[in-house]
Amino acid sequence: MKRKLLLNGFAIFLISGGILCAQEPDTHTPTEKGDQLTTVFLNRAATVPNSPAVYVNNVTGGDCRGMVVKEGRLFFSSRKSNTEGSYEPQIFVVDGATGSLLKEFDLPANLYTGLTYPANDIVVDDADNMFIANMVTAAEKVFRITYININVAQSTLQWSTTLSYTSSTARRMETFDVFGDVKNGDGFILVPVGNSDKVLKFTVTGGVANATPQEITIKSFYPDPANVFETVNGFGNQPRIHIVSADRFYVEGNFRDPVLYDMEGNAVDGFQNNTALAPTSAEPKPVRDDGDDKRGGPSGVIEFELNGRHYLIVASTNTDFITPQQFDLFEFKDSEKKFSEMSRLFRFPNAGMGKNGNGYASVSQVQIINDGEKDKARIFIYGYRNGYGIYDFVPGTVSSTSEYTAEKLGYKVNDKTLELTKVAECLSLYNVAGQKIQEISNVNTIVVPTSGIFLLKVKFEDVGETTIKIVVP
Repeated sequence: MKRKLLLNGFAIFLISGGILCAQEPDTHTPTEKGDQLTTVFLNRAATVPNSPAVYVNNVTGGDCRGMVVKEGRLFFSSRKSNTEGSYEPQIFVVDGATGSLLKEFDLPANLYTGLTYPANDIVVDDADNMFIANMVTAAEKVFRITYININVAQSTLQWSTTLSYTSSTARRMETFDVFGDVKNGDGFILVPVGNSDKVLKFTVTGGVANATPQEITIKSFYPDPANVFETVNGFGNQPRIHIVSADRFYVEGNFRDPVLYDMEGNAVDGFQNNTALAPTSAEPKPVRDDGDDKRGGPSGVIEFELNGRHYLIVASTNTDFITPQQFDLFEFKDSEKKFSEMSRLFRFPNAGMGKNGNGYASVSQVQIINDGEKDKARIFIYGYRNGYGIYDFVPGTVSSTSEYTAEKLGYKVNDKTLELTKVAECLSLYNVAGQKIQEISNVNTIVVPTSGIFLLKVKFEDVGETTIKIVVP
């Protein structure tokens, strides 16, 4: 899997005084398989129009468009520059466990001189090297990808140019992704061209990028815009790209759902094969006087694997929705990762991120963490001018045998006491809001406090865990 990073011993705890500007956490009911999503940090705008913008850690200038995760930290790239002579930091470093700001970095003037929006996007390659790129919209302008090496402890920043590309025709280039070891080894760079059907592929050999790109022509887009108020050419504005292997990548754009393509530009799979779960099918839809059907949008789509299971995160709604800027966490049925066999696990945050303008600049990142017991996914979400959040996702454990599946587990309820047919190593009881009510060990009975619907996670020493839904009269 591309860019899976395992952090052994990474600190997984919350200190109430150490989380800045955090709001009330989301609560999410575990799935019947026992999958759990828990809020670590959430700093978001008010979900009403024209509410104050939320910048990175509420720092003036933290007007960022890109976010990436490296070594347990978040690195945000702000596209502002110091061309007017005033101090404007372009890189913000945030603690990935608490959401607090660690450092700000001002890029050297000779890095961004002559460039428009010098740090518009930021990525990390498979060798953990970090890169930024500027934004280009006009002909004869330089699109530059720059390697940056930030030492947070010593407050130093080193950099070198990886790619300089000048197009003779006007091309909108503002996001990118990389594959392989782009700094010192072999790989490639993909750059989607806004309002077109083109993706530029720059081959990297021995850390040197070929400045003459291969043009990949995308053969099909999904869906078509819903009404005449929108004219969308190719990807539309602000396309985002995510490489998942040497021969597969996702791209989506303004009013386009994420689609998986091969290197010839053919659609391999995507939400066209599961329209019910597509961002453009999210409900409730926006209500606008002008009839403008603003559904979906670039999502920073990302795949990840955890404990042998396969997942996908996309942004389900943009800032025009009644519940604005939410993300969906999906699970594929198996390693074939067919969209037609995919299911939604969670939509979050519950109230959305915010309704500030330009809701298409939304990003998700994932880091796989080991806390000494089992792997978990730490999910980072960011909405431009609407805030950012950190969640922990822990999948339920599927039993290796069918002896204790939910259907065959067997239990009875007598006067709010639930009794199993076998002593469990651990019993964990949750309410429908996803809050743990109690947890006890080495028993086969548990007292349920009230009538209602609950989820019970049962762990057996010999056959693992399963989760069942119980109804207590």
